[in-house]
Amino acid sequence: MILVISLGLFLISCGGGIPLSKGEGWLDSKKDTPTINISGNWDSPEWGRGKFKQENRDVDGVLGDYPVKGVVSGNTVYLLMYSDKKVDYSAELSALDKDTFKGFYSKYSIVEEEKNKKPINLKRLN
Repeated sequence: MILVISLGLFLISCGGGIPLSKGEGWLDSKKDTPTINISGNWDSPEWGRGKFKQENRDVDGVLGDYPVKGVVSGNTVYLLMYSDKKVDYSAELSALDKDTFKGFYSKYSIVEEEKNKKPINLKRLN
């Protein structure tokens, strides 16, 4: 019985996610010159409030309860929502205008590799 409980706790603690280094490699592959700036406060119906700071192409911030790393490439933003050294979610959003983004996110995978993506929307708050 103790062995079964120990095994169950071990499996739970392993959790999902992909290595942060794999996610950072994905971000590094996005090389277009940024044509937008996403610094500021945002709202997402799917995730809640967000706050981003963009320097050149690099993005840091928070979305919902997650710290975020990302990049802007062209008019598209690529985000990693992570905890510890694991990526829990990745997202790709394209600008409809300077205050509105639409795209997709996936759990425990790079969004471009996932077939079962979910929609994500961001709207800039004033």
